[in-house]
Amino acid sequence: MKYPIFKSMIKKIETELGRRNINPSKFRVWNDPTINAAGLELALEPADAGCGVREITVNLDWDSFREAKLANQLEGMAKHPLLKKRDLLSSKVPVTIDIETAWHFDEQQIIDLPPNGDADARISYASSWMNSLNQEMAFMLQTGKLLHRWHIEVDGDQHGKYISAMALLLYHQYSFRDAKNLSEVHDEVSIKLDNILRKSSLVLDLARKTRPVAA
Repeated sequence: MKYPIFKSMIKKIETELGRRNINPSKFRVWNDPTINAAGLELALEPADAGCGVREITVNLDWDSFREAKLANQLEGMAKHPLLKKRDLLSSKVPVTIDIETAWHFDEQQIIDLPPNGDADARISYASSWMNSLNQEMAFMLQTGKLLHRWHIEVDGDQHGKYISAMALLLYHQYSFRDAKNLSEVHDEVSIKLDNILRKSSLVLDLARKTRPVAA
């Protein structure tokens, strides 16, 4: 990987997860030279199946432009391999990292709900859940200025329509604008990871709280 700063961020995340006794079900680092980008795919499984969420995924996106600009900003980076590429340094890309957190709901728990003669019962259940969760999240979104959206897929069987995929996606963009050295970058990574994990727990609590009672 030609992104030593990002590689050190990944090591920091791995260390912080271990310190918190968090064992991810997936920890995959990827690198695609065709688009000058790299990233990390992280997946966690909630301990409580009653919250209705089967998996939380966290995706971090990085690229050569951000790597080069951050290297140019930090002390002790004179030998960074990307500093030789002046075109990367002239980019107006901000020194930020983009993170997508997604809560994947256990669709099977909705599919298995008894339709009780109502072909739209399972769709109505999922819609009610999403609406209630949206309302509960409104305060968090106002205070944190976070962007979120739902990913929904609908299918059908002999009992009517149902949700075959249901995920809540939350987007963060964190800045390294004030970091002066690699140690400060690592401090920021630790703080942001803690923020993401706290929001993840909060959404799980809200999902449990807003889950409709099956008819």
